[in-house]
Amino acid sequence: MSLTLAPLLLALLPGAFAGGETRPWRRRKEAARSAALAAREAAGEAFLQLDTAQRDMMLSLETVRAVRGARGTEDALRGFAAVSLRIDEVSAAYIALMDRHPLDVELETDEYESARRELAEVASRLDAVRQELDRFGTSLGPLLADAEQALGRLPPAVDRARRAAAEAERAVAETERAGLGSPALTTRLAAVRADLTELDRGPAALGIPGTLEVAQRIETSAAELRAEAERLPRQREEVTNRLSSLRTRAQALESRLGTMEPALHRLRRDYVQSCWIDLEQVPARTRQALGVARSRLEEAGAAAGRGEYADAVSRLATARATLKDADEAMASVNDRLHALEEVARDPEAELERTRFALRDAQRLALGGRANAEERYARRLDALVYRLEAIAAEPEQPRPDWWRFLSETRDIRAEVAATVQVIREDRAGPGPH
Repeated sequence: MSLTLAPLLLALLPGAFAGGETRPWRRRKEAARSAALAAREAAGEAFLQLDTAQRDMMLSLETVRAVRGARGTEDALRGFAAVSLRIDEVSAAYIALMDRHPLDVELETDEYESARRELAEVASRLDAVRQELDRFGTSLGPLLADAEQALGRLPPAVDRARRAAAEAERAVAETERAGLGSPALTTRLAAVRADLTELDRGPAALGIPGTLEVAQRIETSAAELRAEAERLPRQREEVTNRLSSLRTRAQALESRLGTMEPALHRLRRDYVQSCWIDLEQVPARTRQALGVARSRLEEAGAAAGRGEYADAVSRLATARATLKDADEAMASVNDRLHALEEVARDPEAELERTRFALRDAQRLALGGRANAEERYARRLDALVYRLEAIAAEPEQPRPDWWRFLSETRDIRAEVAATVQVIREDRAGPGPH
């Protein structure tokens, strides 16, 4: 029996010794390989994260540059270039390391361990550069926020511009159908269309700020054009009515021209020269003003016929002001004659009105005291002396009634000014 078992035992012993010696070595090798593979996976993940972060940062910089232009992003581009150099260095190191350690083939234990150490180191470098890139991205936060805000404004701004242009087109077309079209509207509409063509070039050609600027210009000019086109029917009616009214007024003033010469004749005949000399040129100035008004009315009618209602309104305003001046000039002659006739007929009434105003002011200046304040008293006393001096004018052989009337009116005006000063002084804050 021993002889039978001995060969069997001898046959088993070499395998038993060999197995006992190689099993721990294999476990170490498998562990080293697993660690190296895990390190490779971690390094690959770090590389992918860095590559993704770099691409995202490039897109962010392109966004900023599209909004601010190249000059507005010089500092940011220089900073990104510096970080990109370090990214390229560590990426090249990672790729070289992957080529140097092909973990998918059988390697020795020490080769697996060396690969693990180098892969862990490069993963750490990849993470460090990604953190640097993240810090750089944080510094771009305000620029990027502004750029994204501008990008957010772009689509609605372009849409508003196109809608405003379309509405202006419709409004101008409606005026043309109504027979109210004008070269000015056509020219302005052509300018809007030219801006639309420019807008169609888009941000790639114009940049974001340029696109926003063109869109805003279109929206503003188109809205103004539409409003003006929509006002045209009302403007035509207003211009027609005002033109008719001012023509009627001009005809009425022309018919009154004949009344001035008789009034001037009576002034020259009945009163001294100083009463009418300043009115001598009124007829000539009035005729000249009426001639200007007639010309402006003709021009306004022609402008309205061309559909240039803004020009017509401007010329009507000039005609209206000129007719007003002519009306006032003609009235001044008749008013002067009437005033002189009235004061010559009853000069005492004019004096009494002035004395009454003075007495009323003196009572106010006294304010319940025995004597008025000196500053008020001096002014009122001076006006009393002036009234006494002019009161003698009616006794002259040929009184200067215009001087008399002008002086009494001036005295009353100064009395009123003094009264106003007294009231304001007394209404002011008292002593603290």
